[in-house]
Amino acid sequence: MGHLLKEIEANFSDQDDFFIKEEQVNKTTIYLIGFKTLIDLNKSKLYVKQMAASSPSVKELVTNLSDKTNVDRDQIINSILEGKLVICLKNPQQNAIVDPIAHELRSSIEDPKNESPIQAAMDAFGEDIHINVGMIRKRLNSDRLCHYSYQIGDLEKRKISMLYIKGKASNSLTKNVDKQLNQIKSDIEGIDSLNRHFGKRRFNPVSHFFPTELPTQAVHSLKKNRIILFVDNLPFALTFPHLFWDMLTSANDRNFPFILTFMLRIFRVIGVIATLILPALYVALVSVNPEVFRTDIALFTAESREGIPLSAFLETIVMVVIVDLILEAITRLPKSVGPTVTMVGGIILGQAMVEAKLVSNLLVIVITAVVIASSTVVGMQNSLYIRLLKYPILILASIFGILGLCAGLVFTIIYLASLTSNNLPYITFSLDQKEV
Repeated sequence: MGHLLKEIEANFSDQDDFFIKEEQVNKTTIYLIGFKTLIDLNKSKLYVKQMAASSPSVKELVTNLSDKTNVDRDQIINSILEGKLVICLKNPQQNAIVDPIAHELRSSIEDPKNESPIQAAMDAFGEDIHINVGMIRKRLNSDRLCHYSYQIGDLEKRKISMLYIKGKASNSLTKNVDKQLNQIKSDIEGIDSLNRHFGKRRFNPVSHFFPTELPTQAVHSLKKNRIILFVDNLPFALTFPHLFWDMLTSANDRNFPFILTFMLRIFRVIGVIATLILPALYVALVSVNPEVFRTDIALFTAESREGIPLSAFLETIVMVVIVDLILEAITRLPKSVGPTVTMVGGIILGQAMVEAKLVSNLLVIVITAVVIASSTVVGMQNSLYIRLLKYPILILASIFGILGLCAGLVFTIIYLASLTSNNLPYITFSLDQKEV
């Protein structure tokens, strides 16, 4: 039995939530084996002791607990991965697979609040790090799933769990992340605080991590050779490294036929491009390069701006800032009144500005298209930084026209291409082991 226990323990040496607990029942040593993220150990131990009190012998205890007894090593390992409780007796040498009192991984789990899955599971991660790891194990019951835990901080000790699939994530990636987590000595206040420990520049809007509150998305990332981090009291998983392709693809896309998935991703690409260039294109064509228009379109544009005292650049920058303020207000106001207040306020404000001849009707159409386009990308964080990158392009277009717009796009691509995570370029479309 000792040899079997050592084999099982060695098989799960990469799992920090794996346990082997020794207990004394009727003067007999028994071992309880399983995952503490899937099994409520205290309640399960109490259940075993209650069953032992009503069983005259240890042999009858094993029989009362389970009809699966004296199974081989492979069955024991598979049962542990499925969330079962394994009981091993030292003398006589027996084992049993028991249905444990499991953690409630679904009843206390709420719907996602920041992501909207379509034709997919509607559960989301919570603030308990053990439940979050358990939700991953429920979907990925493989012995190749590795789990390491850390306790980081000075004044506020916070638990961090790192998960990856052995053979998928490269050794260099896992070792570097392990080294960086072990070197953290200060408190972790949030994602940006963790970002800085992974080498993020202070004024870099692109994070090293892609947060998701969907277990299906996290499992998909693990299968794509990524690492998942859970931070205690944060209700989402952090995918590392974060790549440009993450804003264009989602695990839910695979629920649709290929042609529809391809169409969705094309729309997201169009959304990114439209967010970056539409305000700058308006300013460039109206104030710097009106000769690009045909005569009738140029006359229509001039007529729409008749009587407006502001220049095209000031007119556009005012509208862009106001719209960004409205989008920010939507996230801050209570959910019961936020969308209604901001929608009504936006409509009234936009109509009033048009009637007061402060902005043109054409600009209102452009800004509305930008708001819709910026919402097509995957992830709120990606949407925010894409909205930020449109400002430098807008300023260049107001000075140099179409040439400035093109230069702004080129500089933006060069900037994004210069970003790296773990020496992996941000603009990378797949993560193979040989790349990291």
